[in-house]
Amino acid sequence: MINPIINDIKEETRKIEKQEKVKVLFLIESGSRAWGWASEDSDYDIRGVFVQDYTNFNLKDQITKTIGDLDIVLWDLKKFLKLMLNSNPSVWEWLSSELIYAENSLRKELMKMFMGKFSPYKLKKHYLSMARQNFEKYINTGKETANLKKYVYVLRSVACVLFIEKNNLPPPKDYKKIIKYLPKNIQEFFEKIIKNKTSSESTEGKRNKEVDSYIVSFWHRTIEKAESKFNENKLEMIFKEQAKKFRI
Repeated sequence: MINPIINDIKEETRKIEKQEKVKVLFLIESGSRAWGWASEDSDYDIRGVFVQDYTNFNLKDQITKTIGDLDIVLWDLKKFLKLMLNSNPSVWEWLSSELIYAENSLRKELMKMFMGKFSPYKLKKHYLSMARQNFEKYINTGKETANLKKYVYVLRSVACVLFIEKNNLPPPKDYKKIIKYLPKNIQEFFEKIIKNKTSSESTEGKRNKEVDSYIVSFWHRTIEKAESKFNENKLEMIFKEQAKKFRI
């Protein structure tokens, strides 16, 4: 039986394409549902890539819509490919999602390319930056308590860094495949929050000083430099091919 939400997503996507005069190439789920720890009241974090009429003066690089539980963010293909050149983690998260609402062979082509050409240095730096931003914004606020679900987002980013260091590959989406790189006590803390989070998005509780110290220790971590191997000309050719198809 098809999940009714899938039909809603596809219908809203068709409306966006008509209103914005764009063509969505692929559409995936990002965030907690894709990572494997969604709660009963989690939103749908829908992400996708579109092409448009590039002869138009008023070009869009992003389209954002919120319709009920659907949080939709779409990026223009040119923006997506330029971020890919910089081994941006959002690009990887979108390409590697296993929850796909609209498929295109381009997604698989770019995912394969990312795995072989990305910069481990840049991707690790990005994940560390995400971890630090979330920690400072949601946890290290000067209070004794915090929304504990924020710990899983921070610790997932930290675990992604450890996974890349160990395997020299971009990290998988499934959190169970990466948290094993965290110390045992941190894993147990992570799993406890996941267990509580699956019943509700609101999980206010006392901060864990041991976990805080572990997280902060990564801010001064030495990361060995490594350049990406993306061929900018190849990505430009891909862009032109997709833009041409849109005009036909």
